[in-house]
Amino acid sequence: MKNVRAILVCFWALANAASADNTLVSLEEDVPFGALPQQTLDIYFPKTATSSTRVLVFFYGGGFTKGSKANIRRLGQSFASKGTIVVAPNYRLYPEVAFPEFVQDAALAISYVWRSLRDEDGRPRPIVIGGWSAGAYISALVAYDDRYLEAASGSQVVVNGFIGLAGPYQGGLCSGQSCPHIFPKETKLDWSVSRFVDPTDPPMLLVRGTHDMFVDASNLTKMAAAGEAAGIGVSTLVVRNASHEDLISELHESDSLVRTAVDAYLREVVGD
Repeated sequence: MKNVRAILVCFWALANAASADNTLVSLEEDVPFGALPQQTLDIYFPKTATSSTRVLVFFYGGGFTKGSKANIRRLGQSFASKGTIVVAPNYRLYPEVAFPEFVQDAALAISYVWRSLRDEDGRPRPIVIGGWSAGAYISALVAYDDRYLEAASGSQVVVNGFIGLAGPYQGGLCSGQSCPHIFPKETKLDWSVSRFVDPTDPPMLLVRGTHDMFVDASNLTKMAAAGEAAGIGVSTLVVRNASHEDLISELHESDSLVRTAVDAYLREVVGD
């Protein structure tokens, strides 16, 4: 009986801690950024948001065939409770669409954020975009291939930084396998993100695990080399013994290598 009582007390304490964390965050769900049903996003607002509060737009992974913005809920709560506005967009998936339409959805979402999440004086907030796995690839193309944001906004959207976790930046692969049904061969020239990196682009933070069975290490090295050749800021983190999935799990943990690197990068490119 004492053990049961101790477990209940522990559970009560954890529940109250989680509740206290949630009181620091307000959530606006299913905000439309386009005309289609899948084109919605969730916004996690810190209760202490000010005119200079930064925005992190983060895209989920899932091999371009599965996933939703609900996968970002824990991340959104975690970062927002520490003072960052987090935006988690949906994007259309295969078989509804193929490349490049999911990238176009992401650009539309980021354009909406840039227009809508302004400070009290109507100025755009500093925006960092990123994602995990397929989401890292999609957001990287938006960050470094200017055509997507130009088509979505008709004006110059400013992206201040990019964060990529386990991104397959060379394109053409889904969960480590060739997928011509998702990446039609006639679009091949537009797959590789590194091809589009230039000196006007935002700095990048690239993270991979040494035990990633889906994304080859060359994806990070080629992206980093492109950034260095362009003269933009490049930060990399290779996490020993980490799998593909471990990286997104580590992002939720405040004292992990991945979270520490992301927090430091955000401070560097957009401030506290």
